[in-house]
Amino acid sequence: MNETEIELRILLYLDDGFEDTGYITTIVNSLTFSHLAALICRLLKSQPEFEVTSLFLRDAIVCGYRNDACQQFRDDYLGSIIVSTLEELVFTNNHFIRSNAIYTLGKTCSYTSKNVLVEAFDRFIDTDPLLLNRLIHEMGWLGVENMENYLERMATNTSYLTRWAAVEFIYQSTERLPNWAELLRQDSCELIRLEAEYECQRILKSFQTSSLSKIQQRQRAKEIVQIEPKISFQQLSLQFTRDLYVRGQSEYSVVELEAFIDERKSPSPCLVLSHTNGRFPPGLCEPLNPSSLGRGRMVSYKEIKMHKP
Repeated sequence: MNETEIELRILLYLDDGFEDTGYITTIVNSLTFSHLAALICRLLKSQPEFEVTSLFLRDAIVCGYRNDACQQFRDDYLGSIIVSTLEELVFTNNHFIRSNAIYTLGKTCSYTSKNVLVEAFDRFIDTDPLLLNRLIHEMGWLGVENMENYLERMATNTSYLTRWAAVEFIYQSTERLPNWAELLRQDSCELIRLEAEYECQRILKSFQTSSLSKIQQRQRAKEIVQIEPKISFQQLSLQFTRDLYVRGQSEYSVVELEAFIDERKSPSPCLVLSHTNGRFPPGLCEPLNPSSLGRGRMVSYKEIKMHKP
């Protein structure tokens, strides 16, 4: 196959070869690594093709751990121009591409990118609070040291949005509540206090489980349900990114996010989303938009071509 055919196969990966080991190995072994890397970098830098290309890349690297035919591609990938391209995209002026690039660096175990993610944390801690969840997770996955220090920086930040973004990490604590969690329980912002108390009680219950009877455990569970906040930072994040999608925006300002939250501090039931691990819940999927990146259901290449004006 020539380069044009390989490019088309990558773009049709979601349609024709998703998680198909044979499909992946055919592509990674059809060109020299330098030629294939150059092609992948070009596609990554093209917004319409970024999402499916990054998906293919992640699956190809994972395939390399399971299949000898992809192992050489995996080995050549680390430290290659593909990694440096993803690192550049971490700082692009597109929230969704930033998030996806960070996820791809983590998923492909690019351990040499740790410093880049730390730099991104310093760059975006005040300006992109919606990115911090993904960033913290991948920093931890790649082995950035002293992660508690980064969480404490979030929890003591002057922006209430950054402090609020730290709340969901309370439940990932082990053995004891961190000091920064106690600060969030006493935060000046009610939204933060309510969710922090809820998350603290959840983790404290898990610490106490072994010492409680079944009846006591059920009672504690009922008590915690009663203090669950009507809206969480994750829920607001999902609503806001969906709103960005509908408006065709790929970037936002803190002022826009604050205004959005102010309008929804007393949400109607239809505006409150359940926890969905970053995915849009059934019945609240966004309309097809080829320019969307990293949000909810992935748009396939065939759909993009079908809906191009």
